Amino acid sequence: MKKIVVVIPAKKKSNRLKNKNILPIKGEPMFLYLAKEIKKSKKIDEIIISSDCKKIEKLSLANSFKFIKRPKRLTYENAEKQDVVVHAIKKIYKNSQKPKIVISLQPNSPELKYKDLEKALVFFEKKLFPGAKIKELISINKNKIQNAAFRIMTYKTVFQKTLSTKIGVYVKNLIDIHNFEEYVNAKKNIEKKNK
Repeated sequence: MKKIVVVIPAKKKSNRLKNKNILPIKGEPMFLYLAKEIKKSKKIDEIIISSDCKKIEKLSLANSFKFIKRPKRLTYENAEKQDVVVHAIKKIYKNSQKPKIVISLQPNSPELKYKDLEKALVFFEKKLFPGAKIKELISINKNKIQNAAFRIMTYKTVFQKTLSTKIGVYVKNLIDIHNFEEYVNAKKNIEKKNK
């Protein structure tokens, strides 16, 4: 049974930073660098890449990641990331056993390490008090602002139309890349840590 599944929404177009998801980090396209990092986790059962880009599709499949073609309606700037996650989960698990936990992982947060995701999962799966568990967990920075690096959800939460009642947070300073300066800073941080 697939228990924990990661969906990486990596669309082709970006208005603020051209080709953002395939910009190189340590010689790898950004989305692939992050996918390979997260694949190191023994907790993750499957990683799904959702994209409308042929290059991303080719690289995903060549590196043994599951790929789902994103429909045109989910490629526009106003498309919600959550709708992309819903589409991927519905398509992949339509006729098979549903995952217990779904993680939406933003490809433009390449500083994220698999160990941070594992720590967040430990907190997510913890019982707060008898009969109560977190249904959704989001990543925030030290200033208590959501950095959108990842969102952990129960399977049922993926499809809900309202805000979760039991939400948790994981604090980690990560650059959310939207412009060239943020890309350069994140790239420097990663290369400095890996020396």
